[in-house]
Amino acid sequence: MQQDQVRQYVERYLASFSSHIVEAHPDYLTVKLPVEVDKDIGNRPFYWSWVEKMNLAYQPLILTFAFHPEASPEGQRAEYLHLGAGRMQQIFNSTKKHGQFVCMYEQVPREGLLSSSGKRRSTPLVPWLGLNLKVSLLCDKKRDILLYMGVNLHEPRIVHDFPSVLYRLPLSPAIPDYCFTLERRITIPQATSLVQQEVAKMLEKEDQSWAQEARTRLEEERAILQAYYEELALREKEPENQAEESSPDQPEPQESLPVEPENIDHTVEAPKQTASLDEYRSTGGRILDFLRANGIPVTPREQIDQTEWRKSTPSEERQRRMDELSWQYEPRIEIKLINAGLFYLHSTPQTRRIL
Repeated sequence: MQQDQVRQYVERYLASFSSHIVEAHPDYLTVKLPVEVDKDIGNRPFYWSWVEKMNLAYQPLILTFAFHPEASPEGQRAEYLHLGAGRMQQIFNSTKKHGQFVCMYEQVPREGLLSSSGKRRSTPLVPWLGLNLKVSLLCDKKRDILLYMGVNLHEPRIVHDFPSVLYRLPLSPAIPDYCFTLERRITIPQATSLVQQEVAKMLEKEDQSWAQEARTRLEEERAILQAYYEELALREKEPENQAEESSPDQPEPQESLPVEPENIDHTVEAPKQTASLDEYRSTGGRILDFLRANGIPVTPREQIDQTEWRKSTPSEERQRRMDELSWQYEPRIEIKLINAGLFYLHSTPQTRRIL
């Protein structure tokens, strides 16, 4: 996304909210933010909570967006706006929040409103449901398929690549004069169900080798993990067997070693120091000292549920890692709605499939 495209996108975003442009310069743009935009990208939630609770007058926020880092207005504070900027991400999120669902009407030309006798006549508009979908084929790899579909809600039909039809039509959020909308013979849930069936038929025609290859890789990873834990279990049994073989019925006499006098003090004092340190840690250490000094209540150790903190057994750890492998490699399909709209059209798109 180049800088000229960033500017065009920002200008369209601000125009959709009827923002007041204070100054439009080839290198920067100064704008007075409306309420909706200010709440989304203004970064002052405490101000808005205070204004709304106190029922005070709104003071608009004025920002200057620079689209070239070297060219900033003199004497003004400007924010360089580019694709990776945090403010740009806020604008994208605001666009997704307010523009995910739309309702538009086709503006019928004057010639289409006249009858053969030259008098105005009422013109019907057909309801269409437009859906932009992202179909994701997921395993340890990912592949996305974008689908743009339209459903005729008056006479159930499905059109593929529906936005290409809309781009050629004059659309407006207000219904034109001398026009009326036809009734919707199928509901929105029924239309989405038809789209799901159409998507399922399209996916059946796709190459399914990716799923089989993912399952093959999953079995290979499971075999490696199973072999690792079997080897780990054998290694744990070997020290136990060696300990049983080395323990006779009667203990062997131990040879007494001479003890040097200078090391006696260290061997006697070390347990005392270790015991005192352990006792200090058992009482909570510095953290509990701070809590007690500030009057913060401390929960006794007997009342703390430590069942979730215990160390996992090898079988539990193996099962957890098996579940992680299944989540990573198991092939699955996810369908996500990007955006949608209800369109009332006078033109008739060419339908590729009639239900």
